[in-house]
Amino acid sequence: MRCEHYLLIIVLVILACGKGNICCNALLPSPSLLVSKRGWDCQTPTPVSVRKISNDDKSSTLDIIRGGDINYISRIKEGYNQRISADPSFLSKSIIEVILAASTQYIAEVSRRGQARIIPEIDFVFAGVLTAVCGKYYSMWRVARTVTSSDNKVAVIETKESTNDWRDKIPNNAFQSTLLDGLTKPTLQSRFLSFILPMPNLFKAGFIASTLGYGLTALLIHIRTLLIPHYVAATKPVSVIGASLYTGAFMALVSNIRYQLLQGVVEPFIDSVFKKLESISSDRKDTILDKLCLLANVKRLTIVLVRLGNGLLGSFIAITGMKAFGLQQLKE
Repeated sequence: MRCEHYLLIIVLVILACGKGNICCNALLPSPSLLVSKRGWDCQTPTPVSVRKISNDDKSSTLDIIRGGDINYISRIKEGYNQRISADPSFLSKSIIEVILAASTQYIAEVSRRGQARIIPEIDFVFAGVLTAVCGKYYSMWRVARTVTSSDNKVAVIETKESTNDWRDKIPNNAFQSTLLDGLTKPTLQSRFLSFILPMPNLFKAGFIASTLGYGLTALLIHIRTLLIPHYVAATKPVSVIGASLYTGAFMALVSNIRYQLLQGVVEPFIDSVFKKLESISSDRKDTILDKLCLLANVKRLTIVLVRLGNGLLGSFIAITGMKAFGLQQLKE
């Protein structure tokens, strides 16, 4: 893969995150501005009442389904707000991650297989890219730093004291400075457990993502065989179960550690460095605007490059493992 391909990907990601505008602040507006625009607050939404209609069981069922859907969406919104509170750039980084997940997986596929083998092995390439997008973003989401908003801290503390659940004492990211309440410092044991706790969910997400990716690919191969009977694929059929088990284990172990370090150590270090640079630049009143604009764009570029490297590393490891376990083979 030529250098200009990497540069093109980086430029497209920066433009997508910055929407073509030069931002003189951080990567995103403040969390309060996002909350005010979207109407999302961190308070638990009022549960949807379920009407009991004795003469129409279908209406009651629909009400229950609607209530479940709304509660599920509210949990996603609450989780999003917690991640924004811990990292105001989370939304921008999410856009970066999705774009880079597809780009880096494709780059890794080309590097491992060669440009000439992309079309003959397009079955593997498509499934790998689709699985990478789903798996990498969920890994990012699951182990991202979380802190509740200041308005909801009292409720979080009261809930933790009333339930006394051991999970409340484990941080979402092993390296974040406080627990969800934003006040309590995690213990060494709880930091270690934060690597163990997300493993079942990461394994399940990886298994589902791989099943969808390779299952859809198998369906497309079947359709292609029906439409073009004389076409002969250069690859052997992939074991969907084997690939799904491998992807689930890969996300629970490799992706877990990579994203914990990325979001808990590397990116906070980048944030602290640029905060110091901004404070130094603020001493020069005549050029403060230009310097802040430059620092914001350099910070954005740095995050893109770091996530690009993380994505490439994950893709190379994943493809190498798939081939080592015999999950991706060519016909002899």
